[in-house]
Amino acid sequence: MQRHPDEFIHRLWGEKMKRLIVVVMALVCAGSMMYAQDVRRSKNDLGMLFTLNGLGNLSGGAYNGGVGAQWYVADDMALRLGLGFASMKNEDKSGAVTRTETNTLVSVNPGFRLNLAHNSNVVGYAGVQAMIGMSSGKVEAGGTTELTGTTIGAGVFLGAEWFPWKNVSLGLEYGLGFMSSSSKTKVGSTESDGPTTTTIYLGAPVSANTGNGGGIVTNPISFNLSLYFN
Repeated sequence: MQRHPDEFIHRLWGEKMKRLIVVVMALVCAGSMMYAQDVRRSKNDLGMLFTLNGLGNLSGGAYNGGVGAQWYVADDMALRLGLGFASMKNEDKSGAVTRTETNTLVSVNPGFRLNLAHNSNVVGYAGVQAMIGMSSGKVEAGGTTELTGTTIGAGVFLGAEWFPWKNVSLGLEYGLGFMSSSSKTKVGSTESDGPTTTTIYLGAPVSANTGNGGGIVTNPISFNLSLYFN
């Protein structure tokens, strides 16, 4: 019985797709075996760190982002330095006078990391870090109100790093620590001190509070991308 040309084409295409899937799976397995012992954890390994939490906040005039570096001073022991930045601008034209609010935050996070365990492509680690943050904000609505803030803190963190390739890793991190924040408000030529607050946090201090002049708040989990060199 003669087969319909479309049926023949579908069967041929299906066979090719099955072969392609087999080839792709074989390449993935080969790649995993190739890099099975290439977890980056040795002395002088150097990596760039990128915080991915802020990728969902790239609209509406807001931006959160973080970048850093990590250097292994010995096997399984690394020094790292993170830099954070966040900005926000909001305009409200619903009233008789347009209200414009802007906030900017810059933070520095030095830290030390110790790897606790690892297998072929996953590393579990813990560490300690400090944090210094400076924020500034301005509210314009007929007059101008300027706000500045300072935040210092310290804490511990626990995380895991997965290496799909030798020089690329994806990680999850969770922290516990404290932050102390102070602020000042200036209206015209009059300046006043705001309250000093101390906060115990669970999470990761990686983003900005876009109200009341800015300040550091936490995300439940920090998502990180690392690119290693040498």
